[in-house]
Amino acid sequence: MQKWQCTVCGYIHQGETAPDKCPVCGADQSLFVPYQEEDAGAASTLPEAQQAAAGSAARWRCSVCGYVHTGSEPPEKCPVCGADKSLFVALTDDDEATSDPGSETHQDKSEEKPFPPKAGRTGFKPPWEGNERLSAIAKLLTQLHGHPIAVHIPNGVLPVAVLFGLLAMTFRCESLAQAAGYNMLFVCLAMPIVIATGLVDWVNRFGGHMTAIFKNKLICAGVVTFLTLVLSIWWLASPELYQHGLFANWFFILLHLIDLGVAGLAGWYGGKLVFK
Repeated sequence: MQKWQCTVCGYIHQGETAPDKCPVCGADQSLFVPYQEEDAGAASTLPEAQQAAAGSAARWRCSVCGYVHTGSEPPEKCPVCGADKSLFVALTDDDEATSDPGSETHQDKSEEKPFPPKAGRTGFKPPWEGNERLSAIAKLLTQLHGHPIAVHIPNGVLPVAVLFGLLAMTFRCESLAQAAGYNMLFVCLAMPIVIATGLVDWVNRFGGHMTAIFKNKLICAGVVTFLTLVLSIWWLASPELYQHGLFANWFFILLHLIDLGVAGLAGWYGGKLVFK
């Protein structure tokens, strides 16, 4: 059956014709092109020994983040999330078919269960486990992308708060100082929601495995929360500090820049999980 690829987001559709709209990014049918499979004859140009090696290579999927590795055995560590070799599972032909984004089987399963089927927990017991209502809410949060929504809001406000703070101290402007303070306070109040929805996604989508990437994300979230709290309290206690100028508040400025940098680092780790 013909396959079609969205030229905007890369989604692959299987059918006689391209869909009217891309179900992922909403691109029009005109933005789909016929999907060309890799040239099967290309392997024939390889030496016989390499063809045999390629034919015998297995495929392994990380049960935490879904990364797929090709080789005779799984890697020691997942290059995406840092999961141990023991958390890789061998892919069968059936697994390959159901993991194809363009197949009808994959689409049916994604609607039925949006979580990785083989991502089991390793000792971590979330507080909502055993509570039917809370479990349903946690599942709904993941299905509706609660964490990406929650994290994008303070991530957009934090750079504005830092910029307003620098401008307020440069020009000793009271209105910009108030804008900086209130924006930072907003980020501080939003961080508990970011962390809570992140924990829900960590359990539902990644099985609650405490690999290196999740440790780093939790540390970053804790640092951002702590620094925004310190900066907010500092502003509430001394609202006039923005009037002292840049050089008189170098430590205050440094905390702003560290806060922004750590938030950016957390976003980078999140990108590693999404854009594999």
